[in-house]
Amino acid sequence: METYKTKTKIKKSHKLELEDIPFDNGEEVEVTISKVEKKSNGKYTLRGSLIKYDEPFEPIDEDDWEALK
Repeated sequence: METYKTKTKIKKSHKLELEDIPFDNGEEVEVTISKVEKKSNGKYTLRGSLIKYDEPFEPIDEDDWEALK
């Protein structure tokens, strides 16, 4: 099956318009529509995530520091 992927926006009339589709006139196609998730801009990327510190006041062994590797 040949796949063609593009992005567009739904118009105010709740219609979808696609142009320059690489298929022949009259050819049968299957259409699937997925909502695009908004990407974060890098700020507050951990907002809403669950963070747990098992032993927050215990010292960390030198071998566990990724920055030293």
